[in-house]
Amino acid sequence: MTIYHVFAAERNVLMKSLTIGVAIITFNGLKYISSQLESIIKQTRSVDHIVISDDRSTDGTWEFLEKWAKHAPVRVTLLRNEPQLGLTRNFEQSITAMDEDIIFTSDQDDVWLPNKVALMVEVFEQRQDVSLIHTDAILVDSEGRDLNTTLFGELGLSDTERKAIHQGNAFAVNCRRNVITGATVAFRHKLLSLALPLPGYMYHDAWLALIAAATDGVHLLERPTIHYRQHGSNVVGIKKMSLWMKTRHLIWQIRGPRPISKLVEDNVAWRTDFQERLLALPAVSQSALCFAANNLAFYEGRGRLPDKFPSRLLIVLRSVFTGRYGKFSFIPWHDAIRDILAR
Repeated sequence: MTIYHVFAAERNVLMKSLTIGVAIITFNGLKYISSQLESIIKQTRSVDHIVISDDRSTDGTWEFLEKWAKHAPVRVTLLRNEPQLGLTRNFEQSITAMDEDIIFTSDQDDVWLPNKVALMVEVFEQRQDVSLIHTDAILVDSEGRDLNTTLFGELGLSDTERKAIHQGNAFAVNCRRNVITGATVAFRHKLLSLALPLPGYMYHDAWLALIAAATDGVHLLERPTIHYRQHGSNVVGIKKMSLWMKTRHLIWQIRGPRPISKLVEDNVAWRTDFQERLLALPAVSQSALCFAANNLAFYEGRGRLPDKFPSRLLIVLRSVFTGRYGKFSFIPWHDAIRDILAR
């Protein structure tokens, strides 16, 4: 791995109560990286340090970064992987190279709104109980044109979910499904000691959100802070699933080549590991431990459903009417129907 530390010849020093770092991971991002970096440099509240970890780009991204860093008005650390690390390990490398109080995570192809840093750091300054903040985003196409929709709109973030997060129940919301997108996230450095090492079975933003919600607090800022670019090369894009798409997905799961039992095993496996990680952490809230244990028990129960249809139907319907599917499943009716039919 190649490491460069670059300091600008001249730099305006602004005394701030919290130091701010930005972690960016790149891979063949030459087309958009310049716009992203410009939007970070032009923030109304300046950042102190930018770490860019490149996963062996071959399109000229690395060469561009070397030239850009020499003239950047901020401390820049460049990391180049040999060999490639992949998404999760590359991200982990970028955030562990930070020593700032607040770490912002960034994609290589978005554009930050000018007051993103100021808005989010203000929350951290006012709320000592918050360890992670995430925001909404304006979705744009590959050329930066507004798609007239937002991240939360496409995620279908419900009023019930919003209210739960604002009331301090982000853990339960994110256990059902991840509603946090890494490109909009900032978190306190202290979260790293709890969240590392990152697991390979979950996206890093989902993992950080769950650990933050279990040990401290997650704040939802209901306003866009970035232009979130959607194009054919997104590692993780956003696309709302219509009722028809959900139905097709259900049929595929029931009739597809992958046994439902394997899917259930995978769900049980990661929840078991997650439960063990939580138990090993200090200061995990009792409510989070209880929810995680019940969540694991729910999926273990789904794995033990009887083969005989009448018995299976009765057990699933009982769980539906007692609210267990609604509490622990992202799409309750989808999972209930699948559990009834896919045996």
